[in-house]
Amino acid sequence: MSTIILGGGLAGFSLAAGLKDASIILEKEEKPGGLCRSFDFRGTMYDIGPHILFSRDSEALAALASLAETGQRTRSNKIFHEGRFVKYPFENDLAALNEADRAYCLKEFLNNPYENYPAGNMLQFFLRTFGEGITQLYLQPYNEKIWKFSPAFMDTQMVERIPKPPREDVIRSAEGIATEGYKHQLHFSYPLRGGINSLISGLQSRLAGKARVITSAGISSIMKKKAGWEVETAQGRLAGDRLVNCMPLHELFQYLEAPPEIKAALESLRYNSIYIVVFRAAKEGLGGNFAVNFAQRDVIFHRLSKIDFLGENYRSKEGATIMAEITFRPGSFAGGMEQEEIIARTLGDLDRLGLVRRADVSAVEVRQFKYAYVIYDLRHRKNADTVLGFLRDSGIRCCGRFAEFEYLNMDAVMRHSMTLAAELNG
Repeated sequence: MSTIILGGGLAGFSLAAGLKDASIILEKEEKPGGLCRSFDFRGTMYDIGPHILFSRDSEALAALASLAETGQRTRSNKIFHEGRFVKYPFENDLAALNEADRAYCLKEFLNNPYENYPAGNMLQFFLRTFGEGITQLYLQPYNEKIWKFSPAFMDTQMVERIPKPPREDVIRSAEGIATEGYKHQLHFSYPLRGGINSLISGLQSRLAGKARVITSAGISSIMKKKAGWEVETAQGRLAGDRLVNCMPLHELFQYLEAPPEIKAALESLRYNSIYIVVFRAAKEGLGGNFAVNFAQRDVIFHRLSKIDFLGENYRSKEGATIMAEITFRPGSFAGGMEQEEIIARTLGDLDRLGLVRRADVSAVEVRQFKYAYVIYDLRHRKNADTVLGFLRDSGIRCCGRFAEFEYLNMDAVMRHSMTLAAELNG
């Protein structure tokens, strides 16, 4: 058997590594990696968002960590609220809030009128689990900001695994006694050098002699034959017994015929794009924190990440390297901003918040990525199952975040590719 894999990101490479037979990986970009690509900014590597390695799935985590030399870090994430740094997650540091906000969050958590109602959407889940105070001060505005979509119209797939914090922990956090949430994320590892793309490099070295990787392989047609599949690319026509899709569904269907109801389901699958703004600052006010979340509606970015936190090979003598993330819906107003406006608003907000003065920024760059976050709207499950069912019936298997249209982190992508490889091998 030979397999044609469409897409050279983490899913495509890890799937090829797990297959016992030969495969061909087609990647349209010059540099493989997908969302696991890294970029050089004045000698410092950065990713498309802060990729870190942690998981409850020890086997998948070990498989990822084996691909590059890594170092362990202890999470130090904060939420910037009303000019204060609040420990992440929000409910574990209520003592950091002002007196009125602290009382609001604690009383509405302990006397929650929503806790016995079923949650039919994300907003209802937040109210039921955390109460009105924590929801309105942080969870609702932050999620509106990152998804650019109302939580009232999102389902609970993203949040249903979040446990309700124990009453004792929330009470202690309001009294100033430190508590921890999401303990499986407390410690994480990260490649010592090269950014997260070093994992792709590690996979690619393992594929030598086993899989053929073709980059800049723009596809012009996909054809199903009696004996398998043929894919016409800029590098020529390629044939294989099987076809596995690891690229975004919206890109794949440019080359497939599908009935109207399938196309309608596909077009209803929603996603966000992202701007990544990276800058070098001689001085900054983020302290020893790695990531800081911002729920304020008048601040353009939803998160800042201090790349220096990742280790000595990610530090520069010129100053701190900081990444800002800005999501937007394709076709929305924010999606039409020019780079100059994005930079001006980002640096202006940082200056206004007193975190980084504009005069201390010596260099900045912006990158835009079309596919960043899957949006779990109320119709996501039905639409995704409809599209994936059609592809499976057509003989096309899918693996990866936008190929399966699931919000999969790296550990989940590795698990899915391992599972699919075992099935195809069988």
